[in-house]
Amino acid sequence: MAIGLDDIKNLSLGKKLAIGLLLFLLLGYFYWFYLLQPAFEKKARLSEELGNLNMRIVARQRVVGQIEQYKKDIAKLNEDLQTILAKLPDQKEIPRLLTSVSEAGRSAGLDFILFEPTAPVSKKFYAEIPVKITVEGKYNDIAVFFDSVSHLPRIANIMDVEIKREKKGAEGDILKADCLIKIYMFLEEADEETNEETDKKKA
Repeated sequence: MAIGLDDIKNLSLGKKLAIGLLLFLLLGYFYWFYLLQPAFEKKARLSEELGNLNMRIVARQRVVGQIEQYKKDIAKLNEDLQTILAKLPDQKEIPRLLTSVSEAGRSAGLDFILFEPTAPVSKKFYAEIPVKITVEGKYNDIAVFFDSVSHLPRIANIMDVEIKREKKGAEGDILKADCLIKIYMFLEEADEETNEETDKKKA
């Protein structure tokens, strides 16, 4: 049976309030279900996406910062490489450099027992020329010689040093020093290709 407005008007105040409350609750439910809940879900989804985007931005900014640092590091390495290359003699300078090593020893007052350059050992863009050296002299003179070699304008490293007393002189002990001096030589492109072909033949 249909209920009309007159029937509702005739209801008691308590029933009218109950019906009004029920209608309010129904309207509130539909408002929440169809309007508020989707809005809250959308807001939560957008907040999550915003957080993800911010994380990506921070990550990319960090990568950009690292790239800039890598560029600076590479520039510094290239600068250091150019400095090192400038100190590597080419092949025609090696005889003069060997003479400089010999003169440094004689200027320090040493006697050369052995001065024997050996075959170059090829690397990527340079070669090592080992020089076997044996000298005799006082301790201070040997130290001066080693210091002079380390301050040559070209790269030369002293290694495998062995010093022992040889004899007693009028002004103190005479020592004998055996060492290996490695002189580094810059290889031109043609030299590199020749060395690569030699290595292939050996293999």
